[in-house]
Amino acid sequence: MFEVHARKFEDRVAIYCNDKGQPIGPKKARNELTRFLGTIAHDYDWAPLTYTNWQEVPDKDKIWEYVNSKYILPPESYDWVMETLDVSWRGFKCRLKRDHYYTYDTYEKRLNSRPDNVPEDHFKLLLKYWASTPAKKTSLQNAKNREQQDNMHTCGPVAFAMISDEMFRQDGEVPSKRKLFERTRSRKEGKIYAKPFDDTQTKIQEMRRLEALEADESSECQKDPFDEVMGDGRAVRKQIVGIGVSRKKPQENVAGNSLILPKEVMGSIKSVVVADVQKELSAEREEIVKEKEAHAAGVAEMVRATKEQELRDDLATQK
Repeated sequence: MFEVHARKFEDRVAIYCNDKGQPIGPKKARNELTRFLGTIAHDYDWAPLTYTNWQEVPDKDKIWEYVNSKYILPPESYDWVMETLDVSWRGFKCRLKRDHYYTYDTYEKRLNSRPDNVPEDHFKLLLKYWASTPAKKTSLQNAKNREQQDNMHTCGPVAFAMISDEMFRQDGEVPSKRKLFERTRSRKEGKIYAKPFDDTQTKIQEMRRLEALEADESSECQKDPFDEVMGDGRAVRKQIVGIGVSRKKPQENVAGNSLILPKEVMGSIKSVVVADVQKELSAEREEIVKEKEAHAAGVAEMVRATKEQELRDDLATQK
């Protein structure tokens, strides 16, 4: 990420977002931005490890200003940037605790294992905090909460916003909450997962049943099948929306198909975005055509083989 930190202001890269301020493209730049934010979250000058939660970390406006010196971002993406930093910062501290606290049984051994990228004074404060009774209680409660989590997504590091955008491009319509939930919980055959799939599968089937009722014009069912089955709390919304959506934004749970573009490049970026989308759609259409042609060829071969067999059977009967 050195090249991004060294990037000049006039060489900033433009990012466009969905209607919730979550970056969705260009894909390469969006992925680079996520990794870049990770380097900031792991830098103790920007994000000191001496705080117990991200809300206490100071100078967030300066962080936002620095990020915008490397990328052209719409102001609507502020919440996403901050929550991405929060997740990365907490993840970094979690790995530090796993590898340099739990691994050793004495303070001295833990202190001697301090990684080079963590200042000694920060590490000592972390060790002191992790050994405290309040921290141990919090850690135990967090472990219990994780054990109780179900319906976990299976899409790894791929953002829900990216998946939603991909589904929109493929289907030509904004995916329903049920479709997005089902897509992000799909499982690969033969792969072992930590949690059973029974509860998730049952909920998906119930959503499908309610969708069928909703499609019936005589049905009085008005509530969204996902909301009916899962509820409508903030934690539930995150199961299909992902990070970076402020609770202050009274929007629909699933992102729409509109884009938020940085004002600085509103004019020029439109043509780039349209070309990028059209290029991807064209490639997807070509792939679909190839699949159809391959299927048609397979069917033709089956028909030809069937006719040959019938001819041989007729000749055998005549003999």
